[in-house]
Amino acid sequence: MIPIFLGIAGIIVTVILHSMATSLIVNGLTRFGYLTEKKLVGNSRQHLVLGTAAAALALKHFLDIVLWAIAYRYLTEFSQLEDLETAIYFSAVTYTSLGYGDIVLTGTLRIMCGIQAMNGILLFGWSTALLFAILQRTYFANESIRTNSGNDESNTDS
Repeated sequence: MIPIFLGIAGIIVTVILHSMATSLIVNGLTRFGYLTEKKLVGNSRQHLVLGTAAAALALKHFLDIVLWAIAYRYLTEFSQLEDLETAIYFSAVTYTSLGYGDIVLTGTLRIMCGIQAMNGILLFGWSTALLFAILQRTYFANESIRTNSGNDESNTDS
Protein backbone atom coordinates (compact mmCIF):
# COMPACT_ATOMS: atom_id res chain seq x y z
CA MET A 1 0.00 0.00 0.00
CA ILE A 2 2.90 2.40 0.72
CA PRO A 3 4.16 2.35 -2.91
CA ILE A 4 0.70 3.40 -4.12
CA PHE A 5 0.66 6.37 -1.74
CA LEU A 6 4.25 7.25 -2.68
CA GLY A 7 3.29 7.07 -6.36
CA ILE A 8 0.28 9.32 -5.89
CA ALA A 9 2.39 11.73 -3.83
CA GLY A 10 5.03 11.66 -6.58
CA ILE A 11 2.46 12.60 -9.19
CA ILE A 12 1.10 15.43 -7.05
CA VAL A 13 4.56 16.85 -6.30
CA THR A 14 5.83 16.62 -9.89
CA VAL A 15 2.64 18.09 -11.37
CA ILE A 16 2.81 21.03 -8.95
CA LEU A 17 6.50 21.54 -9.80
CA HIS A 18 5.71 21.32 -13.51
CA SER A 19 2.96 23.88 -13.14
CA MET A 20 5.40 26.19 -11.36
CA ALA A 21 8.07 25.63 -14.01
CA THR A 22 5.57 26.32 -16.79
CA SER A 23 4.55 29.58 -15.11
CA LEU A 24 8.17 30.62 -14.58
CA ILE A 25 9.06 29.93 -18.21
CA VAL A 26 6.05 31.74 -19.67
CA ASN A 27 6.27 34.65 -17.22
CA GLY A 28 10.02 34.98 -17.76
CA LEU A 29 9.72 34.98 -21.54
CA THR A 30 6.83 37.45 -21.34
CA ARG A 31 8.63 39.72 -18.86
CA PHE A 32 11.63 39.99 -21.16
CA GLY A 33 9.33 40.60 -24.10
CA TYR A 34 10.15 37.42 -25.99
CA LEU A 35 6.52 36.39 -26.37
CA THR A 36 5.40 39.81 -27.58
CA GLU A 37 5.67 41.14 -31.09
CA LYS A 38 8.06 43.92 -30.07
CA LYS A 39 11.18 41.76 -29.53
CA LEU A 40 10.70 38.84 -31.89
CA VAL A 41 12.54 40.18 -34.89
CA GLY A 42 14.78 37.65 -36.57
CA ASN A 43 15.21 33.93 -36.19
CA SER A 44 18.07 34.20 -33.66
CA ARG A 45 15.72 35.31 -30.91
CA GLN A 46 13.22 32.63 -31.83
CA HIS A 47 15.98 30.03 -31.38
CA LEU A 48 16.96 31.61 -28.08
CA VAL A 49 13.39 31.48 -26.79
CA LEU A 50 12.84 27.87 -27.80
CA GLY A 51 16.28 26.77 -26.62
CA THR A 52 15.84 28.41 -23.23
CA ALA A 53 12.40 26.90 -22.72
CA ALA A 54 13.57 23.44 -23.82
CA ALA A 55 16.64 23.55 -21.55
CA ALA A 56 14.55 24.65 -18.57
CA LEU A 57 12.06 21.84 -19.20
CA ALA A 58 14.84 19.26 -19.58
CA LEU A 59 16.32 20.32 -16.23
CA LYS A 60 12.87 20.13 -14.67
CA HIS A 61 12.36 16.58 -15.98
CA PHE A 62 15.75 15.58 -14.58
CA LEU A 63 14.67 16.97 -11.20
CA ASP A 64 11.55 14.78 -11.42
CA ILE A 65 13.70 11.74 -12.18
CA VAL A 66 15.91 12.46 -9.15
CA LEU A 67 12.86 12.95 -6.89
CA TRP A 68 11.46 9.58 -7.97
CA ALA A 69 14.89 7.99 -7.47
CA ILE A 70 15.05 9.33 -3.92
CA ALA A 71 11.62 7.83 -3.28
CA TYR A 72 12.74 4.43 -4.62
CA ARG A 73 16.01 4.46 -2.71
CA TYR A 74 15.18 6.08 0.62
CA LEU A 75 11.44 6.29 1.19
CA THR A 76 10.51 2.65 0.82
CA GLU A 77 11.33 0.29 3.64
CA PHE A 78 12.49 -2.41 1.23
CA SER A 79 14.66 -0.63 -1.32
CA GLN A 80 15.91 -2.97 -4.01
CA LEU A 81 18.36 -0.45 -5.49
CA GLU A 82 21.87 -0.54 -4.04
CA ASP A 83 22.82 3.14 -4.44
CA LEU A 84 21.46 6.51 -5.57
CA GLU A 85 23.16 6.32 -8.97
CA THR A 86 21.38 3.04 -9.73
CA ALA A 87 18.12 4.52 -8.46
CA ILE A 88 18.52 7.55 -10.76
CA TYR A 89 19.25 5.28 -13.72
CA PHE A 90 16.25 3.09 -12.95
CA SER A 91 14.07 6.17 -12.43
CA ALA A 92 15.16 7.69 -15.77
CA VAL A 93 14.42 4.47 -17.63
CA THR A 94 11.01 4.24 -15.97
CA TYR A 95 10.07 7.95 -16.26
CA THR A 96 10.84 7.98 -19.98
CA SER A 97 9.03 4.64 -20.48
CA LEU A 98 12.21 3.33 -22.08
CA GLY A 99 12.12 0.20 -19.94
CA TYR A 100 15.41 -1.58 -20.68
CA GLY A 101 14.57 -4.24 -18.12
CA ASP A 102 18.14 -4.66 -16.87
CA ILE A 103 16.89 -3.61 -13.41
CA VAL A 104 13.49 -4.91 -12.39
CA LEU A 105 11.81 -4.26 -9.07
CA THR A 106 9.65 -6.90 -7.47
CA GLY A 107 6.63 -6.93 -5.23
CA THR A 108 4.49 -3.89 -4.61
CA LEU A 109 7.16 -1.49 -5.90
CA ARG A 110 6.14 -2.54 -9.42
CA ILE A 111 2.96 -0.50 -8.92
CA MET A 112 5.02 2.58 -8.16
CA CYS A 113 7.00 2.01 -11.38
CA GLY A 114 3.82 2.04 -13.45
CA ILE A 115 2.66 5.21 -11.73
CA GLN A 116 6.01 6.88 -12.45
CA ALA A 117 5.86 5.88 -16.13
CA MET A 118 2.36 7.35 -16.37
CA ASN A 119 3.67 10.53 -14.71
CA GLY A 120 6.54 10.83 -17.18
CA ILE A 121 4.25 10.41 -20.19
CA LEU A 122 1.89 13.08 -18.83
CA LEU A 123 4.64 15.60 -18.09
CA PHE A 124 6.48 15.03 -21.39
CA GLY A 125 3.19 15.65 -23.18
CA TRP A 126 2.71 18.84 -21.18
CA SER A 127 6.23 19.98 -22.06
CA THR A 128 5.66 19.21 -25.72
CA ALA A 129 2.44 21.23 -25.69
CA LEU A 130 4.22 24.16 -24.02
CA LEU A 131 7.08 24.14 -26.53
CA PHE A 132 4.60 23.92 -29.40
CA ALA A 133 2.65 26.88 -27.99
CA ILE A 134 5.85 28.92 -27.65
CA LEU A 135 6.92 27.95 -31.17
CA GLN A 136 3.53 28.87 -32.54
CA ARG A 137 3.52 32.21 -30.69
CA THR A 138 7.03 33.17 -31.78
CA TYR A 139 6.46 32.05 -35.38
CA PHE A 140 3.21 33.94 -35.79
CA ALA A 141 4.63 37.01 -34.03
CA ASN A 142 7.56 36.97 -36.48
CA GLU A 143 5.17 36.55 -39.41
CA SER A 144 3.07 39.45 -38.12
CA ILE A 145 6.15 41.67 -37.84
CA ARG A 146 7.32 40.74 -41.35
CA THR A 147 3.86 41.31 -42.80
CA ASN A 148 3.41 44.65 -41.04
CA SER A 149 6.94 45.76 -41.95
CA GLY A 150 6.32 44.88 -45.57
CA ASN A 151 3.05 46.81 -45.61
CA ASP A 152 4.65 49.85 -43.99
CA GLU A 153 7.49 49.89 -46.51
CA SER A 154 5.17 49.45 -49.48
CA ASN A 155 2.98 52.29 -48.24
CA THR A 156 5.94 54.66 -47.89
CA ASP A 157 7.26 53.86 -51.38
CA SER A 158 4.09 54.92 -53.20
